[in-house]
Amino acid sequence: MKIFILSLFVLSSSTFADVEVLEAVRVQDHHSGTGLIDFVPSSKTLTEKDLRKKMQPTLGDTLQNEAGVTSTTFGPNASRPVLRGLDGARIRVLQNSLQILDASTQSVDHAIPIDPLIVDQIEIVRGPMGILYGASAVGGVVNILTNRIHSKFEEGKVIEVQSQADTVNNGLSNSVRMDYGKKLWMLHLDGSTRNLGEQRIPHNALTPNEKRKKPDLPEEKDKLKNSSSQQNTIGVGATRFFDRGHLGLAFNHFNTDYGTVVEKNVEIGMRQNRYEMSGEYRPENLPVKKLRLRSAQTDYLHREFEDGLTGTIFKNAGNETRLEALNEKGAIQGASGLQTDLSEFSSEGDEAFLPSVKNKIVSLFTFQEYTFGKNALSAGARLENTQIDSKDDDFGFFNQNASAGYVYKLDTQNTYNISYSYTERAPTFQELLSEGPHLATNNYERGNRHLLKEKAHALELGYKYLTTTSHLNFAVYGQKFEDYISLNNTKVLDDSGELEIYNYRQTSALITGLDLDAKKQISKGERGTLSAISKFDYIVGRDTTHHEYLPRISPPRLTLGLEHLKGHWESDVDVQYVSDQTRVAENERRTDGYFLTNIGTQYSIMRATSQIDLFLRVRNIFDVEARNHVSFLKEIAPLPGRNIMAGLHWLL
Repeated sequence: MKIFILSLFVLSSSTFADVEVLEAVRVQDHHSGTGLIDFVPSSKTLTEKDLRKKMQPTLGDTLQNEAGVTSTTFGPNASRPVLRGLDGARIRVLQNSLQILDASTQSVDHAIPIDPLIVDQIEIVRGPMGILYGASAVGGVVNILTNRIHSKFEEGKVIEVQSQADTVNNGLSNSVRMDYGKKLWMLHLDGSTRNLGEQRIPHNALTPNEKRKKPDLPEEKDKLKNSSSQQNTIGVGATRFFDRGHLGLAFNHFNTDYGTVVEKNVEIGMRQNRYEMSGEYRPENLPVKKLRLRSAQTDYLHREFEDGLTGTIFKNAGNETRLEALNEKGAIQGASGLQTDLSEFSSEGDEAFLPSVKNKIVSLFTFQEYTFGKNALSAGARLENTQIDSKDDDFGFFNQNASAGYVYKLDTQNTYNISYSYTERAPTFQELLSEGPHLATNNYERGNRHLLKEKAHALELGYKYLTTTSHLNFAVYGQKFEDYISLNNTKVLDDSGELEIYNYRQTSALITGLDLDAKKQISKGERGTLSAISKFDYIVGRDTTHHEYLPRISPPRLTLGLEHLKGHWESDVDVQYVSDQTRVAENERRTDGYFLTNIGTQYSIMRATSQIDLFLRVRNIFDVEARNHVSFLKEIAPLPGRNIMAGLHWLL
């Protein structure tokens, strides 16, 4: 609570505000045409309907087939998004535009406390967004949107129920959401449950290489041992609307218990309580269009149990708050802002390789755009002060960020853009201070107290084509890093003689690539509407100092599919080809390519006051053995085998 009060006190002394472009991606009460949305050249919005098709138990796996997006895939229970080859602290994962405070950036076996079942929408912004969302967002942003605090008043009641069964884990998932509006009040209630058994896999868990390297490891076949999970969530919210604004409060609780496939005798129990506040005021006589205040207070607890006994405990408590002000006058529009991020992290137990620390980040920034004819110029700057305090060490970093962009809208269908950004990222406390065995990645992790700020220059060229029936998004990008922070194998064993020591070091790096996401209507007639879908991404990451490839970079991927709509039926089929990854880092093994085939259909029953969608989907139809090169577990845990999913979505 003291963090919450301090953060509000810091913000109350300023009239600056944070730019909220993620809402511009949704085009909700923001600019349109050549507005702020066009400054974000590599954005993707997944609606609730999209999410039902792609739904997986974890956030990373739900998004992993989007262009430019993969996941860490640490078994079926923990997976974090990877954008254009960057993950961990370089990707900002937000809930309702404020950070999700957890421990998922500290270790890949730590799940993100979000159930995709209760998410209304997910926004993905690929590429550096340090100006808008924090200096750490050098790789991009994933924003999860819930409807617990409403932005507009709607009279009446809406209830959504969803239930789904999966054969790959004998799983059952259920969720319910309700929104009710009356007398300028909006109320919200949501909840979800998941009960998933051990995940089925094609053939053997271990690769032949891993079996030869570690012959004493017990062989797993057909199932991943210790991969089951149980999960439940509940959320409530209330919003009061006034003549010139609104104010809302919300609470949600996340609770999960799951096994870790690396340590067969270890289970994780995770709890998170999150309190949110969001308010907006549209003043009459001020030189700003809107004022917003947003704040989230989070308490996170994570216990690791070994043979039923508590081993390591992780805690993270903190607050993020921002006061926002949007301006619009003539051809100039934009925003300026102040943001605070305060947190306290601690770990205790046998595997506590991280110290207790306090983090404090205060940021001031602005973003403005000037539109003239078919053109738009944009520029932004951000100043961010980071303070990391532990028992024995104190660190301070002052980050400076800048960006510039140009958009040319040829006509209503074709848009070209170019953007440049310079970002500075402070090292995390893990990169600075870690010391001890990190069993999730099977190494001894050692921090480096002498790390400097990580600096990056990024350039992106993009093209967008959009009609009522077709779209195409294409981007080519490059990101050059100075003092890039990487974790490297020293090939020296720790005192136990069992784990290799990995040190953090700084080097120069270059990441280049391209993304393509397209959909085109092929035909429309009595037999229905048929559309073709294609996605492609290609990434190359290099350590330019040591002339090596960066580790865990996704290989080239191509997805081709068809979508058919007729009457109450909606069906689709797609085939994804993931090529061999032979561009590997030192001491990293290559990964074989594979084809995955998926098919699905949905039938909608329309009634006067309700709609029922019955769906059936089959993923990995041919039960192919596939391994994610980005995953630390690719040698011991393949992707899921054939999965038949059946369920319903009921809107009333």
